[in-house]
Order: sequence, then C-alpha cells, then structure tokens
Amino acid sequence: MKRILYLGIVAIMACTCAPRQEISTGRSEPDLGWLFLEKGPYTLSTHVDAAPGEASLVLVKDVSLMAPSPDTVLAATVTVKADSTLEAALGNLEPGFYQVRLRDSLRWNIGIRPEAVVSAPDAPKDFGAFWQDALKELDQVPLEPEYTVVEDFSNHLRTCYEVRYASLDGAISGGVISIPNAPGKYPVCIQYMGYGAESYYFDPSANPERIDFLVSVRDQGIFKNGQDRWIDRGIDSKEHFYYRGAFCDVRRAVDFAASLEKANPERILAWGESQGGAFTFVSAALDARIRAIAVSVPFLGDYPDYARIVYWPVHEVMDQADKDGIPHEELFAMLRYFDVKNFAPQVKCPVYMAFGLQDPTCPPHTNFAIYNNLGTLDKQYLCVPTCGHAMWLEDVWAVEREAYMLKWMQ
Repeated sequence: MKRILYLGIVAIMACTCAPRQEISTGRSEPDLGWLFLEKGPYTLSTHVDAAPGEASLVLVKDVSLMAPSPDTVLAATVTVKADSTLEAALGNLEPGFYQVRLRDSLRWNIGIRPEAVVSAPDAPKDFGAFWQDALKELDQVPLEPEYTVVEDFSNHLRTCYEVRYASLDGAISGGVISIPNAPGKYPVCIQYMGYGAESYYFDPSANPERIDFLVSVRDQGIFKNGQDRWIDRGIDSKEHFYYRGAFCDVRRAVDFAASLEKANPERILAWGESQGGAFTFVSAALDARIRAIAVSVPFLGDYPDYARIVYWPVHEVMDQADKDGIPHEELFAMLRYFDVKNFAPQVKCPVYMAFGLQDPTCPPHTNFAIYNNLGTLDKQYLCVPTCGHAMWLEDVWAVEREAYMLKWMQ
C-alpha cells in the first residue's frame, strides 16, 4: 500500500514568512566580529590584512552587487591601527548581508541579524497541486531496485552496492549504499550530492552501525557520463524543467531507503551541501519520514534575489532563456515552482544549517531565504565567517554535522 506523504504541501502556497526569531539560533565559529546577531547600532571591530593608516571604507548591500552601481549605505574614512586592527562605526543597519570595501583592495562580507532577513515565499497558486500530481505519477512507477556489489569497498562489517531504480518518467536514479551485514534494524543516513559532484564509496569499517546511502539523481553522480550542466535543461516549461524530475528522484531515494529490509523507518536522516543542501530541504518537505536534516550552503533559494547578488547560476539560465526566446518574466514565473524557499514552510523536522559568510556561489541571503521560512522552530545554524562555498572542507562543520546526525540516530 502506497504511503501518501505529501498531503500538507498544498498548504505551502498560502504560507507567508515564518515568525522572526528574537533569540538567535546561530553562532559564528570562529567569531571574527563579522556576524552581528543583536540589534544595533553596530561597530565593526576586527583584524584586517592591511597596512596601518587612514583608509576609505565603503559598505554596500549584497542584493545590489550585480547592479552597475551597487547600493552604498556607508562611506567613511577610518584608521587601520599599527597592530592591523580596525574599528568603524556602522550605525544602525537593516537585517541582511553587506560587502565591506576597504581601500578598494580588500573586500569581505558581514552579516546583520540574518534571522530577520525577509524573503517571503512566492509559490504559485497551483504549487501544491503541481507537486502533488508529480508525486502521484512517481508513485505509479515500480521501484524495482537492482544491486551490484562493489567488492573493493565491502568487508565482514558492511557490504557496498551500486544501486539503480526507476523514478519519474522512467529515468534511472540510485547511488552508492553501504549496508551492515549483521542482522538487525539500522538508522539510514541519506546524503544528497552537490551539483556535478563526483560519486565515491564508503569505508565499510567506518560506521558499521548504520546504513549510508549516497544518492545519484538522474544524469548525475554514478550516471553522469561526462555531463556537467543541468541547471538550464528544459526551461521552456515547469513540466520539462530538469529539477522536476530531480526533485522526484530526491523523494524516490527516501522510498528506497524505507524499503530496505534492514532499515529502521523511524531513523531516516538526510544531509547535503550546495545542490545537495537544496535536495535535503526538498526531501524533508516532500516526505515526513525524514527525521532530521543537516544542510550547508544550500542551492536554489530565492531566484530573484540570487540574480541580484551573483552571476551564476541564475544569469547563466537567463542567458539560455535569451537564446531560446523565453522572456525573463516567464522564466522567473517557472522557477518559482522550484525555489527551495517555497518548499521551506513544509519542512517540519529538526534542521541544522551551516553557511559560509563569504560564499560567492550560494550567497548567505539565499540560504536564509530558506531558513527563515522553515516550518519548524527546531532549527539552528553555524556560520564559518572566512568560508566561501566549500563548507565540506571546514573541519568544524564536519564535526558538528556528525554529532548532530548521531543524536538523531539514537
């Protein structure tokens, strides 16, 4: 009997922003004085890699960085001290993220009360019906998984497989899974992959008390075959857009995990970074079997503001739309069906999110467009102020994420 787990999604289209948090649910590690969590006025007090003496300081809004003339909110002359420290009065600033420009040669981002950033959901009226219909189609496709043992990454503790199964429209998805050999029921840790990331195999001895599943959606991961671009596929309509199928593959991964004989259906967790972070949020929105998630630098949040901050990926999609003769207003109307902030209100499980304050790929504003609209109040975040997009290289996040996931596996 099929489990219908997406009934609540129809409510998304009527949601507005989640209530703003008065008490911060996040922290910066390390704290360099670049993330301000309380109300102002603010003073920037930090160490800088700059010569001592007078210097010009300009502060611009991140949501204007792609404009010919970014929106300047402060221009001042400051003094870099002999010990290379800087103190600058910033006054009262609106919640959001800003770029500091010191002497036109040094640039970095700061954040002001990120949990008060407002980016309201803009889901179309038929958003819920669109995804309900897609998942109904998906449920008509038999799973029929096929397993291939990977001997080099199997031992007496766990056996590794490459798995393939059918998803929406008959497309193949699957991935790499490591399953304990001992009898019993085990928690399942689903990992969703970044955009174009290379697949890998698990150490069979590393986590013998859980099932690890690295998901490959259609045409990515173990199915990539030299492909490196998906973001602008099928942009002529919401029915043809690549992420309609990919998001269904995300839900299908949960179907597969729950079907495993050794899976504990009450202990299914998910995590991912970048595109994998977007997929993780979508998995929790579309499937109530996800118990808790850990996400970093999530992709595909708030397309309109995304395009105001950085070039890729939205402007690349806009360029393709120009080649295809698709007006930008039609393009952005279509993308609203796939904006992760529009899925966020349906995420009810606990969430831990990490972000890099200097991220030029999935800027912090787009992360909080999702985070601030989540349907759960059981959420927290970690800021790594010097990190760009590569959160997977940050030891502090690896440790925090693993501890968080282990808590929910108990």
